[in-house]
Amino acid sequence: MNDPVLLSSVGRLRKANKAEVAEFFEVSIPAVEGWVRRGCPVVQRGSRTVPWVFDLLDVATWRITGQRTDADIDPDTLPPSERKAWYEGETRKRELQVRDRELIPAAEVEQVIATAFAAIAQDMRAIPDNLERRYGIAPDVAESVERGIFEAMDGIADRLSALSTVTAEEQAE
Repeated sequence: MNDPVLLSSVGRLRKANKAEVAEFFEVSIPAVEGWVRRGCPVVQRGSRTVPWVFDLLDVATWRITGQRTDADIDPDTLPPSERKAWYEGETRKRELQVRDRELIPAAEVEQVIATAFAAIAQDMRAIPDNLERRYGIAPDVAESVERGIFEAMDGIADRLSALSTVTAEEQAE
């Protein structure tokens, strides 16, 4: 069964252009182009004078074992026209995520967090006064509680400040 002629014909039968891949998998040519953008293996990238060449077995294996996600694609490795399409697609995807509230602008998150922390801080500052009025604790004990709360709030503020510094450094990288 190791007939060299037979083996060479199997290799030729596995090679296909975009139209043949589309026909073999019963999809459209634009679907095949989408597969290529998502990492479908290509033997030879085509151009106006060079035909596209795919290995049908490699394409089938890629489809079965898991296609790459958009996160796996490095747009810098794509040809210019595909890179432009990738960036346009990413821009549109982000616009839809913002519209559908799946992606929230950082400024909006910061505002919500700032409002929440302000409310928490206000409630914490009221604890000593409430303890004194409601439960009749001594004023000097209420002052000690107040100092403890302010020290804890200062510690929290320092830790939050350190987090924002780390985030700024990460963004600079």
